[in-house]
Amino acid sequence: MPAAAATKSTDFWLHDGSIVLAAENTLFRVHQTILINHSEIFADLFSLPQPADLGGEDGAERIDGCRMVELHDSASDFEDLLRAIYHPSHFDKLDPAADLDALLTFIGGILRLSTKYIIHELRKRCIVLLVARFPTSYQEYMASSPRPYTPSTSRSPTMDTSASNDDSPSWNWSSTVTFSLLPTPPSDTPTTPHHTQPSASSSNSHSHNPRSRRSSHSHHSSHHHHRDRDRDKPSKSKSKDDSGIHHPPQPPKPKGSSIMRAIALASSTSIPTILPYAYYLLARTSEPRRYLSHTSSSLSWHDKTRALVGRAHLHAAETAISHSFLVAFELGQGCASPSKCKASRGPLVEWALLGTTGRGPEPLRPWERWERLGVCAVCVGHARRRHERGREVVWERLPEFFELGSWRALRAAQEM
Repeated sequence: MPAAAATKSTDFWLHDGSIVLAAENTLFRVHQTILINHSEIFADLFSLPQPADLGGEDGAERIDGCRMVELHDSASDFEDLLRAIYHPSHFDKLDPAADLDALLTFIGGILRLSTKYIIHELRKRCIVLLVARFPTSYQEYMASSPRPYTPSTSRSPTMDTSASNDDSPSWNWSSTVTFSLLPTPPSDTPTTPHHTQPSASSSNSHSHNPRSRRSSHSHHSSHHHHRDRDRDKPSKSKSKDDSGIHHPPQPPKPKGSSIMRAIALASSTSIPTILPYAYYLLARTSEPRRYLSHTSSSLSWHDKTRALVGRAHLHAAETAISHSFLVAFELGQGCASPSKCKASRGPLVEWALLGTTGRGPEPLRPWERWERLGVCAVCVGHARRRHERGREVVWERLPEFFELGSWRALRAAQEM
């Protein structure tokens, strides 16, 4: 590229620089020794002879007495790489609560070129930041998931026999829509009736409490689909939750377009361990046509097909693995009331709701509405264990669902 057609970099035209690097239409005058100290690839690159028709004695064009070497890289990517090399505190400028788009913009160029030029330290720092947004183990997934919620009542409202003397459970849908969920209190804070919100177990008191009666009407079962969708929406980042506990700011939920950018970046820079969960986030969307028709997406049709195939596997895993306790309910060993638990319609009703709330498959999502099963505490405990074990199995098989092999193979490939 002729020097006359290029523009000098504003930030990296260093007057004591010893070499000029040309990327696209931008010239960078930097220190050859500094680049060589970071990467042996630069040492080899600078030793290669340049085309003889460029005018220098060694076949290289010279600018202000410095040899010019042409790079086949993005000018913005190379500028980001130089910032990371010349300014050790560069990574401190990234806000820990930045969204995924901002993170990818910040590290994208550095990651691409540190991978290309084998600059281990910079690549490692980028990987740490990216992996922090996509768990690569079940333990990391659990730690990054929302804290579990529990019913605001300590006893099961589903086996109340005060309103019925027959052998069928008194649980019904209308008696469950008044449940309110509260964050699990800290272990040193006792839960007392004074702190407890109205629950289905106190539904008998609605007839004596006008305020409770109004609350029941406002939560009529005809609106349960909207309530379920609202529960599925992630809460906004807060530094203080409802229980008064302070938490560090968390990055917002990533957009589909951001997840697609992350998949493309990880695939091109050999970071396969983030792909299973990234594909999971993409495949669980309620409207897959969003990423199928995304014209600005950097994903290939092969990647989009992989997401669709994985989506089908997630649907099957939700039915057969993580939420199978709803589809094929089992009595717990030592069930307190076999006839009532076996006759409960709760599990099938809850399973039906999962398919009618307009959501995509989420076999990893914790199911917390145990009070709505209409079964005894022993059976609830058995169902919980099946659910938690099922979620672990889904996580272990996540790479397989998206045709990525196994977690072990992905980790081995990333370490190479």
